[in-house]
Amino acid sequence: MGRKQGERDRQARILRFWRAVEYFSPPKVEAVDHRNLMFEVRRGRPLPWEPGGLNARKPKRDRVWRHTVYAGVFAIADVRPVLERAFEFTESERELGSGTGDSALLSFAVDDKGRLLSGTATLSGCGWAVGRTLSPGPDDTKWLDGFDAAQDIVRKVALGIGTGKVPVTSSDRAERRGRALGLIAGAGARVAIDLATGGLTAIPAVLGVVASPALGQAGAKAVEKVGDAFAKDAAEATKSAIERRRDGKAGDASGSGDTGTPAAAPGKILDVDDLVAITRWLAEELGVAEALQPNSIRVKCVEVKPDEPPSTNEILNSFYVDDLKLVADAAESGDVGVALGDFLRAEDEIGVARRVDVRERPDMVLAALTPGAMPAGRWPAAPDRPLAASQQFAVNDAVGRLMSPQARGVYAVNGPPGTGKTTMLRDLIAAIVVERAGRLATLGSARDAFAGAPLTWPTESGWNRRLYPLRPDLAGFEIVVASANNGAVENVTREVPAEKSIDRATFPGAEYLSGPATLATGVPCWGAVAAVLGNRGNRRHFSDTFWWTDPARPRNGSKPGEEAEPDEAPCGLHVLLRELEDGAGEPVIWSEAVARFREARTEVDRLARTRTELLAVHTRHGGSDETLEGLKKQVQRCDDLVRKLRVERAGLMMSVANAAECARQASVAADAAADDCRRASDAVDDAKSARDAATATLQGHQSSKPGWWRRLRSWRAYSAWQAQNAELVGEARAAAQWVKDAQAHASELAGTSRDRAGEADAAKADLSAREQRVSRCDNDIAQADRDMRSATDAVARREDELRAEAELLARARARWPIAIPGSEWTAAPDDVAAMRRRELSAPWMDEEFAAARSRLFLAALDLHWAVSANEPALMRRNLNAVMDVVRGEVPAGFPAEKALAAWQMLFFVVPVVSTTFASLSRMFAGLGREALGWLFVDEAGQAVPQASVGALWRTQRAVVVGDPRQLEPIVSLPMAGQYKLADHFRVDRGWAPGSTSVQQIADRLNVHGTWLPEPGSGGRTWVGSPLRVHRRCDRLMFEVSNAIAYDHMMVYGASDPAEPDLVDASVWIDVPAGPTGGKWNPEEGRCVRDLLLDIRDRVEQRMRREVRQSNDPPPWSLDEELWREELRGRFTESVFVVSPFRDVVRGLRQTLSNLLPTRLERVGTVHVTQGKEAEVVILVLGTSDEQSGSRGWAAGRPNLLNVAATRAKRRLVIVGDHGNWSGLRHFNVLAQHPNLVVERPRVRP
Repeated sequence: MGRKQGERDRQARILRFWRAVEYFSPPKVEAVDHRNLMFEVRRGRPLPWEPGGLNARKPKRDRVWRHTVYAGVFAIADVRPVLERAFEFTESERELGSGTGDSALLSFAVDDKGRLLSGTATLSGCGWAVGRTLSPGPDDTKWLDGFDAAQDIVRKVALGIGTGKVPVTSSDRAERRGRALGLIAGAGARVAIDLATGGLTAIPAVLGVVASPALGQAGAKAVEKVGDAFAKDAAEATKSAIERRRDGKAGDASGSGDTGTPAAAPGKILDVDDLVAITRWLAEELGVAEALQPNSIRVKCVEVKPDEPPSTNEILNSFYVDDLKLVADAAESGDVGVALGDFLRAEDEIGVARRVDVRERPDMVLAALTPGAMPAGRWPAAPDRPLAASQQFAVNDAVGRLMSPQARGVYAVNGPPGTGKTTMLRDLIAAIVVERAGRLATLGSARDAFAGAPLTWPTESGWNRRLYPLRPDLAGFEIVVASANNGAVENVTREVPAEKSIDRATFPGAEYLSGPATLATGVPCWGAVAAVLGNRGNRRHFSDTFWWTDPARPRNGSKPGEEAEPDEAPCGLHVLLRELEDGAGEPVIWSEAVARFREARTEVDRLARTRTELLAVHTRHGGSDETLEGLKKQVQRCDDLVRKLRVERAGLMMSVANAAECARQASVAADAAADDCRRASDAVDDAKSARDAATATLQGHQSSKPGWWRRLRSWRAYSAWQAQNAELVGEARAAAQWVKDAQAHASELAGTSRDRAGEADAAKADLSAREQRVSRCDNDIAQADRDMRSATDAVARREDELRAEAELLARARARWPIAIPGSEWTAAPDDVAAMRRRELSAPWMDEEFAAARSRLFLAALDLHWAVSANEPALMRRNLNAVMDVVRGEVPAGFPAEKALAAWQMLFFVVPVVSTTFASLSRMFAGLGREALGWLFVDEAGQAVPQASVGALWRTQRAVVVGDPRQLEPIVSLPMAGQYKLADHFRVDRGWAPGSTSVQQIADRLNVHGTWLPEPGSGGRTWVGSPLRVHRRCDRLMFEVSNAIAYDHMMVYGASDPAEPDLVDASVWIDVPAGPTGGKWNPEEGRCVRDLLLDIRDRVEQRMRREVRQSNDPPPWSLDEELWREELRGRFTESVFVVSPFRDVVRGLRQTLSNLLPTRLERVGTVHVTQGKEAEVVILVLGTSDEQSGSRGWAAGRPNLLNVAATRAKRRLVIVGDHGNWSGLRHFNVLAQHPNLVVERPRVRP
C-alpha cells in the first residue's frame, strides 16, 4: 500500500471507529418523574392519552399534548458486558468505569388521541449494534452495516401495529425461553400476524440486514408488502393533511407550501398491549432480550403547537453515523477535503517545531496587527471599543491564512470564558461580507450577479420552481455557525442581528432587512446578518417569519391589521420584494450603491496608509533612528577626514620645503657642472687650436724638407731640419694628445653636467608633485569641510523632523491612547503590568479607522441588498425556491447542484446561518465535499470530534472556537469500550472521543497559540490562538478561573456595575453535610430558597428605583399583573442555581419549583449554563461526609468549577460543607480567595 493510500485508509479507519463509538453511545432516556411528565407504563394504569390519564389536564392555549413512547428501556451499563465478551477486556480495562442511566430500543410519537404519528418510529442504534455484536460479531466484515434496512422494517411493523393491520395477542403471562422476555409493564402481549391473511405468524427477522436468512425471500417480500401497504395508508393521510393546509392563493407560485404537519396513522388508539407487543417483538428479534433486559416502557408528555413536527429520531439515535459512513467511504477514495484532512492529520505530521507561543513573542503579535493587516470590514460596534489585541490578532491571523480563494484549512481560537468569542466572530463575518462585496463592485449591473440558465424543479404542490444561481466567483463566502450545544450556537446567531449588537449612536443608518430579521428572531434587530436554522422546526419558523410574513394577511383567524397596523408592522422579505416589483418600494440605483461601496473602501485604504506611515514613525521612535544615526556618522567621518587631511598637509608642506632645498642645491650643482663643462669645451678648443698650429707648423716645416740634392750638399742642414722636424712632430703629437685629453675631460664634465641637470629637473618635478599634493589636500580639506557642514545641516534637519514626528506621535498617543503601541510591547514576557497594558490595547485601531471600516461593512451589506432591489422579481422567484430547500420540501433525490445553488442564494441574502451538528447533515442534505465556504465551530471544547466531521467535510475553511478548560464532551460509552473499539479498527487510542474534543484536535494544528500546564499531570497542552481579555465577571471569579485553568494568562477588563449588587459579596454558605445519605441535602435547598427570596426582593427594589428615576413610567409599572410578570422575568434572568450532581438538581427543582420554572433551565447541572451568564450563580455542592469519591470527581479537573464560577457576572454563592470541599484541589483556590466571605446559614425573617 502506497503512502497516500495508507493515509486515506488511516483517516477512514478513524471515521469508522468514531461511527462505532456513536452506535454504542446511546442518548439517555429520562428517569421516571411525574413532575417532569415522564411516566412508566404499567398494566392497570391509564396511559397518558387514555381516560383518567394526563389528557384530562387541558394543555395551554394553542397547544396540544404529544407523547413520546420509549419502548424497551434498558440500562446503558448492560451494554458493557456485551463488549467485554466480544473484545475480551483485561481486568484493568474492566475497572475503567461503565455507563450510567437508561436508554431504549425504540421510540415513537403519539398524538393527543393516542394514535401513532407515522414516520416517527425510531430504532435504537445501540440496541441494534448490541444485537449485531452478539451475532454475527465484530469479526464479520458487515458487522455494523444494515441499520437503515433494519429501521425500515421496524417502522413498517410499528406502523402496522398503529393501523391495526398487525394483530397483537394479549396475555397476562409470558414464557421465558431462549431469547424471550418475561412480562413487560406487567403484560405478556405479543405480535402475531397470520400469513394466510397476508401477514406473518411471526416476524423472526434479525434486523441487522434487510431480511435475515431465517425470514427467507418469500417472508421478506411479505414484510415488504405489508409494510408498503402501511406506508401507503400513512402517505395518503399525510397528503390529505398537506392539501388541507395548502395556501389557497390561486396562481401564486410563491405559496408557502407548508407540508411539515405530522400525520397520525389511520386506525387504532394504542394501548398497553400494543406497546408491550412491539417491545417484546423488537427485543427478541434483535436478540438482546437476555443481554439488555429491556422490559420497561416509559412515556414522555409535552405540550406542542399543533403543527410542530416530531423529532424522536433525535432522541434515541446518533446524529452522526450516516455522515461518518458517507465521509469514511469518501476518505478511502481521497475525497476528504483539506479542512477535514487537516483535522485528521496524524500527530507526527504536525510541525510542532513551527509553533510560536504568543505569550512569549509579543513582538510577533504586534507585527500581525499593522494597519495593512487589518481586514477592511469591521462590525458596526462602538468605534471607541475596538477588539482587544488578542481578538484582533486572531481575526487577522485567520483572515490572512484562510481568506484567499484558494485557501483551505482549519484555524483554532482558544476562548476562555468572557473573552469575547462572539465579538471576534462578528468581525470575521464583516471581513467575509466585505470581501464578497468587493467582487460585486466589479459588476456592471445587478443582473450580472447571476450566472447561466435557471435551475428548475416541480414541487409537490404543483408549482414549478425556478432558480437563477449566483455566478461562481460570488460563492465560497457562506458562513455556517455550528456547535454541539443548541443554546450556544443560537446565542451567536441571535446576538449578531440584534439591535444591541451595534452602536446606533455612531451608525444611525445601519439597516439591512431589519424587519424580516426582527420577525425571525422575535427581538428588535438592525440587520438580517444571521439566522437560526438547524432542525426543521427552526427552518420552518425562519421561512414563515423572515420570508412569508405579511401584516396585511390574516393569520390564525385574526383580521388584517388586528395585531398591528400593516404600515407599522414589519413584513417578510417576500412582501418587500413584491412591493419593489410593483414599484412601491424604495428603489436602489446600482451604480450609486457601487460608488458608495468604493468610496467607503477608498477611505479605509487611505486611513490604512496614513496609519502605516504613523507605524513607520513609531518604528523609528521605538529605538535609535537609523537615518539620524547614519547622518551623525557621516559628520564624524567628515570631521575625521578633515583632521586626517590637515595632518597629511602638514607633512606635505615639510616635504615641499625639503624638496625645494634639494631642487635649489641640484640647480646649483647643475650650473657648476655646466660651467665646468663650458670651460672644458674651451680647453678642447684651445687644445685643438694648439694642435692645429702644431700641425700647420709641422706641415710647413715638412714642406721645407731638403731634397736629396740639398741633403747631399748640406748634411748639416738636413740634420738641423730633421732635428727641428722631430721637435715639431713631438709638439704636434703633444698637441694632438692634449686635444684628446681635453675632449675626454670635456666629455666627462658633459656627463656630469647632464647628471646634475637631470637631478635638478627631478628635484623640480618632485617639488612640483609635492606642491600639487598639497593643493589636492587643500581641495580635499575644503570638500570635507563642505561635506561636514552639509551632514551637520542634515543632522539638524533630521532632528527637526524627528522632533516633529515625536510631537505627531505624542499627539496621536494622546488622541488614541490604546491605539499607539508603547513600551509594553518590548517588555519582558513575564512583566505582568506590561502584559495587561498590552492585552487591553488595540494597536493602530483608532476610532476614525474603526468607524470607517464599519461603514465599509454597512456599505457592503447595502451593495448586497442592491442586487435584490434591482432584480426583485428574479430574487423573489429565487427565494421562493430557496425556502422549499430550507424547509426540506423538495422532491426525493433532489440534485446536489440545485440544493447547493439554493443554499448559496440564501447565504447571499443572510450571510450566516446556525445549526447544531446534529441537524447539519439533514439541513444540507446532498451537499458534498467543500460545498460551502466557512464553518465557525462554537463551544468546540464541548463537542466530541466525530460531531464535526460532516461539517468539516462540507466546508472549505473552519474557524474552531472553544476552550478545553470548560465543560468536556460527554460520551456514554466507557473508556474501556472506546479503547477496545479503537484497537479493533487499528486506530491510535488518542482519537478516542472520551479523551479529546473538536477543540483539542483543532488546537494541534495552529502555528500560533500558547502552552497551558495540564492540571495534575505536570505536562502541558498546546491551545490555539488565545483570547486573553476577560470582560464578564467580578474579580473574584476571574481570579479563581485564571488561576485554576489558565496559568494566569487572562487579564481583567470588566467594568464596574451601574447598579447595586443583588448579593453584597461572593460568599460560601457553610452548610454542614450529613454523615451518610445521598448527595442531596435539604438544608442546602432551604438556604438557596431563602437566598433567592432575598435576591427577588432586591430585584424589585431596582424596579422601584427605576420607576422613581424615570420621567416616563414604563408600562409594567402601571399594572399589578404586568409588574409581577416583569419581576418574574428579571428575577429569573438574574440567577442560575447549579450543582455538579443530578440528585442535587432534582432536589433543588422540587424545592424551588415555585421560584424558578424548570422549563427555563435556571436550575440544573453546571452543563446547562455553558455559554450563558447571569448576575448571580449559586453553586450547590451537596454530598454527605462519606461521599469523598463524588467530591473528588467534581474537583479532579478545573473544568466544572471554572464553568460554574465564570457564569456569574457579579456574585458567586457557594452552598455546601466548607470543611469537606475547601481543601480539595481547585476548590482550595476559591476558598482561600481574600474576597470570599464564609458564613453560616442565615435565618430569613
